[in-house]
Amino acid sequence: MKVGFLSDIHEDYTALCAAVNLLEKAQCDQLICLGDIVGFSYPYQRQYSQRDAEACIALIREQCFAAVAGNHDLFAVRRVPQYAAGFRYGTDWYAHDERTRRRKARKRLWGYEDFDLPQHLSAEAQAYLRALPEYRIVAIGDSPFFISHFRFPDLSGSLVRSLRSDHLHEHFAFVRSQDCKLSFSGHGHPEGFARTERNRLCFSGFGSHTLPRDEQWIVVPGVARSGRASGALAFDTRTFDLEAIAVHVP
Repeated sequence: MKVGFLSDIHEDYTALCAAVNLLEKAQCDQLICLGDIVGFSYPYQRQYSQRDAEACIALIREQCFAAVAGNHDLFAVRRVPQYAAGFRYGTDWYAHDERTRRRKARKRLWGYEDFDLPQHLSAEAQAYLRALPEYRIVAIGDSPFFISHFRFPDLSGSLVRSLRSDHLHEHFAFVRSQDCKLSFSGHGHPEGFARTERNRLCFSGFGSHTLPRDEQWIVVPGVARSGRASGALAFDTRTFDLEAIAVHVP
């Protein structure tokens, strides 16, 4: 079974359509979305005319077998993450004004009001984002694998953290508790993909690779066009062959 991964779409509908077409050409049997469907961030993205949050959500709902929530998805519907990595939001977080939330966050949380442009989502689209889990166990092929937008204990990627190797022991312990060895996430926007090797992250460019059959965390490229090259990822659950596919959109 071949699985295609999409992540960090950020309302870029043109790039999303291109990525889906490339995964179909790669003969993927199922597609999975790893979050941040919405959240058009200025100045990192500038394709205003091709920005369409509603259409991106509709396409993900139609094409993807499974999906999880990213930090921008949570913010779009003013939803507090369940896995908060020790940060105490409280039950009334979004009842506070922006200035109060900034003071309480102490620069530990992303400041979405600084970058994300407002979007107008239908009630149906909002309900879809509210219902997305922060992680899922996906049973495709011989072994189940774990999907989330970022790593445990910050599964949604809501805290300001770089894509480093710290806390990997916590992530792997949580993944093992779910009876999984393999986990896939987005959030890092690597130009290609990243994977763990001897408890550190190694970055590889676009192309084909074969994963070792041991405990792995794989970070897939982002679909949205920004300052980094965008892409998608195809993974064969039988052979453990992985292909990071560049998405080129004019």
